[in-house]
Amino acid sequence: MSEQTLSKRAQQSLPAGASFEKLIQILTYSYGENNPEGIVSLGVAENGLMHKELASYFNKLEFNSNLLTYGDGPFGSRALRSALSSFFNDYYNPVQKVLPEQLLVAGGVTSVIDLVTVGVADEGDGILIGRPLYTSFAKDVSSRAGAKMFPVSAEGKDPMGEEMVEQYEKELQRQEKLGTKIRAVILSSPHNPLGKCYSLDVLKAYMRFCQKYHIHLISDEVYAMSIYKTPSNASAVPFTSALAIHTTGLIDANLVHILYGMSKDFSSNGLRSGVLLSQSNPQLLSSLKSIALFSWPCSVTEYYWTTLLNDRPFLNYYFTENSSRLAASYARLTGFLTSHGIKWVEGSNAGFFVWADFRGVLGEDINVVNDDGGKREGEEQVEARAVMSEKPAQGQVYKTSRKAKERDEWFFGKMMEAKVFIATGDAFFAEEHGWYRVTFSVPEDILKVGLERLGKVLEEVKRERSGGR
Repeated sequence: MSEQTLSKRAQQSLPAGASFEKLIQILTYSYGENNPEGIVSLGVAENGLMHKELASYFNKLEFNSNLLTYGDGPFGSRALRSALSSFFNDYYNPVQKVLPEQLLVAGGVTSVIDLVTVGVADEGDGILIGRPLYTSFAKDVSSRAGAKMFPVSAEGKDPMGEEMVEQYEKELQRQEKLGTKIRAVILSSPHNPLGKCYSLDVLKAYMRFCQKYHIHLISDEVYAMSIYKTPSNASAVPFTSALAIHTTGLIDANLVHILYGMSKDFSSNGLRSGVLLSQSNPQLLSSLKSIALFSWPCSVTEYYWTTLLNDRPFLNYYFTENSSRLAASYARLTGFLTSHGIKWVEGSNAGFFVWADFRGVLGEDINVVNDDGGKREGEEQVEARAVMSEKPAQGQVYKTSRKAKERDEWFFGKMMEAKVFIATGDAFFAEEHGWYRVTFSVPEDILKVGLERLGKVLEEVKRERSGGR
């Protein structure tokens, strides 16, 4: 089909569709009992550690005819919103009690981000997100809503520290001088891909920054209950929800919004359900209800989540056991990394992954060869581009050698040959090549196979570097 028969929006999305095929290949040909030659994915943020328990729990629920109807409408059943409000009140320590009418439910957090972007930004307006960042944010704010994502570079500063707020201010001022109005900050809290939590002081600093420029603070808290403890992270910063902060004197409460969902904390990526919580902006919620029919949540998913949220004995068991299994898997992965001389961002205590630095193992002296047999040298400015994003980071480049970029592409090819996948830092707008997000929240037997395969790739890398065969 000729591009000219498509709308401009569709034409702009064509590159994204092509690059998305990499992920589809990994998901389609994934390793399993019936496909032992499949690709072991240690690069997708899914938690399979509690799948058997959840499947058993959901299989006991009775499917009733009401689940075949439109239910209570397109923005979440009353039963689910009541269960969610009780959940937030009991687990999040909110300053103000959460009420069902403050919630809007959609078919996944991706849909919620799209909705809230429509609500706070016009087409062409900017959203600030600190690097490294969750890869799909770029598409979530731009594909339909038409906003622009501007990754904020740390430039050597702690991306989880208060000094990072200065970087946000610099980027906001830079973009507004160039003519783009910044409308919001999105915080991944806990952070994806760093796996760490923001301190209370840092969260307050972001609130003061957003108040100064009267922009929205959108706190994506999808890993809030996926916290784990190990001897190595005993002093890690605990999770604090934006709901638990007194906003008086910091930020107008109508500028603060919370995102949450079923995918991560409830190990249910396939049951698409996300929620927007905005306690002090009823106009925003009212406006989004008018377009919520485009992201109407599934009645069956609502029923499953409602039942789970209301079953506190099972829920408490689930969170406790999930935390324990995450800690054990984290220890297995970091032990593997240590044995191969790979450093990672220490102090992580949330989510399903670690942010690991493979540069010491990969180096830049791998013999990456062009199609014509020649080697490329020198340094140049390379656009930060997400593997699954149709757009480079808006206005952002970082200095890296072409050889380092080709080395990472070579390494990816080696992993595909070995049938194992970890996510390249390019997909997370990393500031330097050689960083990878490695997921550990897979069943122990699968993690073992994946790490064995990855270990073989790393041994091959060592042979390449030493000139061996």
